[in-house]
Amino acid sequence: MKLMKKMMACMLILTMAANFTACQSKVKEGEKQGTKAEKVKLNMLFNDTDENVQKEMEYVMKHLPEVLPDVEVELDMSPGDAQTYETKVRTMIAAGGEELDVWWERGGSWAAPILKSDSALALDDYLNGSGYWDKVIPSAKLPAADGHIYAVPFEDIAYEIMLYNKGIFEKYNLQVPKTASELKKVVEVLAGTEYVPIAVGAKDGWCAAMMVEGFAYSVDPQITKKIVEGTAKFTDEPYRKAAGFMKELLDMGAFSDNVALTGIDEALPMFESGKAAMMANGSWAVASGADKMGDDFGYFYYPVLDDSKLDSYGKNVAGGVKQNSGMMAYAGTKHPKEAAALCQAVSELRCRYVYEEKGNPFTVYNPDKMGWKKAVEFAEPVAQLAADMQKFGFVYGLVQDVMPTAAGTSEVMQDTSMFMTNTPEYTVDNYLADMDKAVLEQ
Repeated sequence: MKLMKKMMACMLILTMAANFTACQSKVKEGEKQGTKAEKVKLNMLFNDTDENVQKEMEYVMKHLPEVLPDVEVELDMSPGDAQTYETKVRTMIAAGGEELDVWWERGGSWAAPILKSDSALALDDYLNGSGYWDKVIPSAKLPAADGHIYAVPFEDIAYEIMLYNKGIFEKYNLQVPKTASELKKVVEVLAGTEYVPIAVGAKDGWCAAMMVEGFAYSVDPQITKKIVEGTAKFTDEPYRKAAGFMKELLDMGAFSDNVALTGIDEALPMFESGKAAMMANGSWAVASGADKMGDDFGYFYYPVLDDSKLDSYGKNVAGGVKQNSGMMAYAGTKHPKEAAALCQAVSELRCRYVYEEKGNPFTVYNPDKMGWKKAVEFAEPVAQLAADMQKFGFVYGLVQDVMPTAAGTSEVMQDTSMFMTNTPEYTVDNYLADMDKAVLEQ
């Protein structure tokens, strides 16, 4: 009997030990499951515009776990044009931000209603603490009107520049113009040849508006900023002188016939095929221009209107980071810290991809500080512009991108296209007066 009791006691002890071991295993398994359950889940919305964007986001999503191992991201690639996409963003916000933590925001007038409704998360504290400002170019810091940063830029950085055909310039022994008087001399020579002196997509409005702005910058580089902030007008001296000079160029025959009916899709091939000696465009055209035109491709900055300001040539450039553009986080997100981190991570990964994989140096980041390695050597004009942009002085957004409302942006482009018809009925005064009205559009 005693032996039986001892055996039962041993069996009980063994059973308890087995149960304890099983419990420990379940606890450990539960701990592992708990770790997975504790991952922060965020929803990210992105505009699926083309195959390039798709490849960029494939790269971003592949490498996000390396940067944010404790965050699980659900990506919604939303197709459609800018208007359709931005409408979706605002609709989701109006519905309480359901399934929206982070999204790509185009900025400018598109972002105005979002900021007005206090729907965007201020990212200042996170960016200040993450070392972000040590990685980017000086002009990357572009706060909203209230002084806060609401978006982490990731799109290519672009600037207003003039492209030129080195072969045509050499053929007529022309020098790159740095002043308005020098540009007029170049136009005078070219106007008597088979070449169009300056190609510009005036039908689209923004190309010609950038030209006027580029010349106005040489009088006061902050003039567009002042206009947007309400402390200056288009009818003030800088834009008045710039528009007056554009009128002189029109009268000289500096542009193609019926330039107001020529769009960017016609002006760019005109330049790249060697039919135009110069083109008003942005830095986004440098890489492709150098690739297609080889040693014939070059660029220069907008000539100064006043010869006495020659020392400021190429120092202050319109363009750069678009205000409130980039990765933005919803103010009502349940995970603000992680959402802010996701904004920065997406920006860095996308820019690393275009630099290392696509050979595009025109990002907001300093590649040396990021430790990025380019896959190929950049063409000379590309490398030069990449170096220039690290040391620009004052930089502010393109005029068509910084109007307070989308209606104002549209009006600026329409007014400038009308101005380029160069009709007696639409004078410089008419044009500038209409541009002042555009700022007030609701």
